[in-house]
Amino acid sequence: MNKTIKLTICIILFLILSGTNPASSNEKKVFTIGWDPWIPYQHINKHGRLVGLDVELLQAIFREMGCRLLYKEVAWKQLLPAIKRGKILLAAGASKSVERMSYAYFSDPYRTESVVLFIRKGENFIIKQLSDIIDKNLIIGTIKGYYYGKEFEILMSRKEFRNHVQAVSGDTINIRKTLSKRIFGFLCDKYAGISAINKAGHFNQFEVHPSPINSSDIHVMFSKKACIPSDVIHFNAALKILQKKGTIKQIIHKYFQ
Repeated sequence: MNKTIKLTICIILFLILSGTNPASSNEKKVFTIGWDPWIPYQHINKHGRLVGLDVELLQAIFREMGCRLLYKEVAWKQLLPAIKRGKILLAAGASKSVERMSYAYFSDPYRTESVVLFIRKGENFIIKQLSDIIDKNLIIGTIKGYYYGKEFEILMSRKEFRNHVQAVSGDTINIRKTLSKRIFGFLCDKYAGISAINKAGHFNQFEVHPSPINSSDIHVMFSKKACIPSDVIHFNAALKILQKKGTIKQIIHKYFQ
């Protein structure tokens, strides 16, 4: 056996042992990402295309990585268990929490999010902080499975506070419940809430309560069952490149100028 053949065999063995398939080494890696309709971050437009801020941001980052994304529509309350089981590889628009970190890797933050309390326009600002809803005997709405910040999580550990929170499946329900005075208001990402209220045709009937609720970094979740740490490292490297180029800022500015 000559040296060339021996060298070729050694290279093939190395690629196999390292998990690389030499026949497909030039193929782009495909990541399945779950998405839940949430304007302006991801939704189907009138032309039947998936669009939105997170869609554009992630497409740019994974294009820089040399990878492809395969989108699969999954309700958020089902998406997190799917990430946990490894049935879905990625979820965007995620806040970091201890519970989620047990089954997912988190990327570096690729944008920020502000959670606010939407109330009926002209409503008396009778609370200064979220915990005041207990003494004021008020009910606020949330979405099942969503994360609203550390302070809210701490408050939710108290039964007396949980009794004043009603979780539903979507913002549209909370909008209707607020207008019918079944709840005082609802927590939501600021821009997603504005988009949902506008779409429902109630732009002039809501305002944002002045008390701050939460501002946090937003990440991409990588299923620990289906991804490896190097996937996250690769993502973070591509993100940094696009941040330095100004691409990330340009995409965000297009939506929130």
